[in-house]
Amino acid sequence: MYSYYGLSAAGPRFQKYLWWKKHMTAIQLTQFVLISVHISQYYFMEKCDYQMPLWIHLIWMYGVFFFLLFSNFWVQAYIKGSRLPVPDHKTNQNGSTNGHLAMNGKSHANGHVQPCENGEIVMGKVKEI
Repeated sequence: MYSYYGLSAAGPRFQKYLWWKKHMTAIQLTQFVLISVHISQYYFMEKCDYQMPLWIHLIWMYGVFFFLLFSNFWVQAYIKGSRLPVPDHKTNQNGSTNGHLAMNGKSHANGHVQPCENGEIVMGKVKEI
């Protein structure tokens, strides 16, 4: 688990090494189920002289809450697909307009530009028409 955290914190160039993310989440879900089931035996025992039963309740709540949180993550990431990693795109260089027309070398604020009167931006440079 901490290897995954280390690789994901190292940046986008390490995303290709994180193919086992789904498996790690499944292992963690299993861990939370086992924690909750194991601590639940207290509720079924006739006599248990545990000194601090509050801890038993808190550990059971820990297992259940984390199971619910990780289950929500599982649904969002792997069933609905809304948390899938975004492909790594190269950022544009300063001044590049991706072939859009610009007036006086500047794009409009909303990203839509009317045909210009003094030139077209091609490969980051103004080309006279």
